[in-house]
Amino acid sequence: MVFRFDYSDTDYDHLLQSLANKLDVPVQRQRLEFPEAIADGSFRIFKLPNGLQACVVDCTLNQDWHIQRRKSAEEVFTLHFDEWTVNGSLVISIEEDRIKEKSTAKSLAYLTSSMFDWSYAATKGCVFKGVSVLFKRQSLVKYVNMELAEELLSSYFALKTESVNLEPLNARYRRWIKTMCQVDDDNPLQLLIIQNRIMLMIEMFFTNILAKMRNPDFRVPLSQEDIDRVMNIERLLTKNVFQSPPSIQQLARIAAVSESKLKKDFKTMYGLPIYEYYQKTRMHAAQDRLLTGKYSVKEVAMELGYSNLSNFTIAFKKEFGILPSQLLTGKRPND
Repeated sequence: MVFRFDYSDTDYDHLLQSLANKLDVPVQRQRLEFPEAIADGSFRIFKLPNGLQACVVDCTLNQDWHIQRRKSAEEVFTLHFDEWTVNGSLVISIEEDRIKEKSTAKSLAYLTSSMFDWSYAATKGCVFKGVSVLFKRQSLVKYVNMELAEELLSSYFALKTESVNLEPLNARYRRWIKTMCQVDDDNPLQLLIIQNRIMLMIEMFFTNILAKMRNPDFRVPLSQEDIDRVMNIERLLTKNVFQSPPSIQQLARIAAVSESKLKKDFKTMYGLPIYEYYQKTRMHAAQDRLLTGKYSVKEVAMELGYSNLSNFTIAFKKEFGILPSQLLTGKRPND
């Protein structure tokens, strides 16, 4: 059995209703729950206060899926943040270009246009967490100026699925996706939380893509095997930042490459040495803990393994420019 859904909607309200009609399920509070035969999980849409539309999908496939968005005359863009656990196979297609994966974890961000056919085919058992943001050309000008917007779009879509356009989801992206999947519908701050995380993701995506586009010679000088290997190591490294990390030697053994190659490839992919990246991720996890208001500075420092509170304070200020105690006092909902 294959669940097939074709659509050409350029509005998430219409898309939600089309999907509900296809599944013969009700829509409640801009959410639908998938029938058990199709998947375990939900599909939600959000109309954000800043005018953007977003959808959040969190599900496990109970049969094979084939989802296709047909090209349309109306131009809109979709920014995808996809996190897949591929138990079987996954194929993402943009026109004739393909990304094919088997039995792996795959997480990436990429931009698509309604002017191109786009689809994905995934097998039963795959787990999908995804956030998609819908916007029009003029909205892009809010994030980059008009000249750069035109340059980015023309260059980006000419390359489609080349590595220059596929942004690997780092620990911060994945943390933001997790927050959006878990935020409760009854939370009075739900829309603000969703909007905050989405704006952070948009900023990071376009900052990184523009940096690449400004360097016409840029290509990730790694094979697909190397890219998958490094992404697996990054995921392992940041799985639990409240525990001591594996050594470089252990990570290299897991990756089945030399320590020098692992360090070089990791920095190529993520822009930082392995342990500097790990430390940055730890500080952002600490910030998350503090922003909940449930933990003291001392409790977070101890959880991260700091026996000296001043060392934690110094590390936190180096990352964010403020003391952790100031974050608690100001209660700023940033990051």
